[in-house]
Amino acid sequence: MTLVRRIIVLLFFVVCIDALVHAQGEFAEDRELSRYNVNQFGAKVNTNGFGVVYTFAQRVNYKLRRNYEVEYDYVRSLKEAKMINTYFASYSSNIKRFVFGKDNSVHNIRAGYGYNWMLFDKRDKNSVSIHLQANVGFSFAFEKPMYYEMVDSVTVYNNMANYHYSQHRFEDYYSGSVFDIITKAPYSAGIKEIKVRPGNYIKLDFSFDFAQNAMTVSAIEVGGIVDFYYWPVTIMYNQPHNFMWSLYIAYQFGRKYNPNLNREYRRDQRKLQK
Repeated sequence: MTLVRRIIVLLFFVVCIDALVHAQGEFAEDRELSRYNVNQFGAKVNTNGFGVVYTFAQRVNYKLRRNYEVEYDYVRSLKEAKMINTYFASYSSNIKRFVFGKDNSVHNIRAGYGYNWMLFDKRDKNSVSIHLQANVGFSFAFEKPMYYEMVDSVTVYNNMANYHYSQHRFEDYYSGSVFDIITKAPYSAGIKEIKVRPGNYIKLDFSFDFAQNAMTVSAIEVGGIVDFYYWPVTIMYNQPHNFMWSLYIAYQFGRKYNPNLNREYRRDQRKLQK
């Protein structure tokens, strides 16, 4: 188990224990509206990267909300390890660290639909509401090829080696026509060769809402995501995957509002509350 996974599991138990500690206390004085919508934003750390998410939710009844979400993830491989070519680093200060064997930089966009079930509500003041959420939808992985600066020829003049290099894909490292990787190429290299890999995803998580105001959201979310792609997605060289999964922890914040009131009126009410 990687360090990131251990941190996520540890935080999950910490949140659960905190929720039990605050299970009893003074009764809450404010209550949610009978019907409301929610605009909610979040940032998350995955076992294979990181991302951001936006959720629009509609309250169906006291225990149930309907979710529509859009999220972005930068996806890494668990096998990624950065290194530097120390031989060429002595020749130039522009030598940067690179991931040996990385074939593509992968960015994932998801759009989905699901439900939020409230398991425990905030009946007590300063308590935590606990929710179970399930979402399904479409995944779109964008593969941008990675390029490296590689030595492709050497000339010797006055007993001094002069290295000539150009940009290559990692597969050229094994072709016999190049000698070594110097550093990574600029990120713009390969931008015109982006490929889209569509698929579907399933997400299941628990959300712990700590917000003291009944009409706001301030929550820790812990869960897992499984992506299935119709065409394989490749991050590391010669290692394609149709399935990808990850655990994640996120912080979510947002505001609930009465959908029957117009935007200008809601804005004025927020100013008065401040």
